[in-house]
Amino acid sequence: MEVVGDGMIARAFVNSLPAMDDVVVFAAGVSRSTTTEATEFHREADLLHEVIGRVKRRRLLYFSTASAHLYGNGDGSPCSEEDPVHPTTAYGRHKAEMEDVIRASGVDHLILRVTEVVGPHQRRHQLLPALFSQVIDGAVTVYRGARRDLVDVADLVAITAELLSGDLHGATVNIASGHPVTAEEIVSYLMTLSGRAVTKVYVDIPANDYNVSTKRMTQHAPSTARMGFSPTYYRRVIDRYYRS
Repeated sequence: MEVVGDGMIARAFVNSLPAMDDVVVFAAGVSRSTTTEATEFHREADLLHEVIGRVKRRRLLYFSTASAHLYGNGDGSPCSEEDPVHPTTAYGRHKAEMEDVIRASGVDHLILRVTEVVGPHQRRHQLLPALFSQVIDGAVTVYRGARRDLVDVADLVAITAELLSGDLHGATVNIASGHPVTAEEIVSYLMTLSGRAVTKVYVDIPANDYNVSTKRMTQHAPSTARMGFSPTYYRRVIDRYYRS
């Protein structure tokens, strides 16, 4: 197995999957989902084209996004992999374009649209590290209207291994708990763990009511039934990496 990238997801996949010499894991996306820098998008695109050119008979595993960046804010009904995407940001449009590049290339592939992955070695600006740092500092910004579906990177690896060992080829799969929670809930739980007095600063943003379908994921990765996905799953994820 070859892993392209050096971030949290890439690190999690190094030596974590069974021997799969025919798989190339592409986990080298842009540094921030909020970026609008064309140079960052071009860097990922150029690297992806280079990897596609040498995949040959191997299988390409690509990490896209199942966020509102790609699917849009939604109306509360679960967005499936077959639904048209409605990118709302430069990042969402970029990910949609990279997916199209892979599909048009003819290489054997599996595209995973993941929600908010949480784990070790995350960059400080990413959601959970940034919020936790603010809580520790005593003042945290809460975006009213924001919702996130947290997924443990260890669960992501396990689900991916199961999908790769199955019969999915040339497919796109949402990876999510199926239970997005509000920013308020995440911040409140981090505050509970910290035991500190924290000032909340509220910022109103357009309501985000997106949700993604996990039907394909659960159908092809039955082990997800034992992962505890539920409305309180996010607390287990936070406990694992932030309770100490």
